Amino acid sequence: MPRILFLRVSACTYDEKDVPRTWPMLFAAVWPDEDLADIDSARKLARKLAPAREKGVLELARALPELVRFGELDDRKKTVLRPFADILESLHVKLDAALGDRDVKTAETLCTALEDTLDEAEAALRGL
Repeated sequence: MPRILFLRVSACTYDEKDVPRTWPMLFAAVWPDEDLADIDSARKLARKLAPAREKGVLELARALPELVRFGELDDRKKTVLRPFADILESLHVKLDAALGDRDVKTAETLCTALEDTLDEAEAALRGL
């Protein structure tokens, strides 16, 4: 064990441009942009959205439960997203613990589950 250096396992978004491309409806819900409000399809929205620093996968997964609980979101969307928000919150707690324990295998499994949950939430929003 090093005396001075601290070993750390972390997770981060490789390319934040992939976040609005992959989950455009969730991205727009969590980080709204009034200039994009009239866009009528997820594909058009993904082309128009520009990522910003600190808006990666983990940030999206952390912000979504807060949006569902405390944000300005219509009741239909809140109802649809609530189960996903609960799952994302639970996955985050487990992921933080796995990273803290340097358990890479569990962290990788949890990252996959987190992305899958975002995929399902995006699909649920598109279904509205």
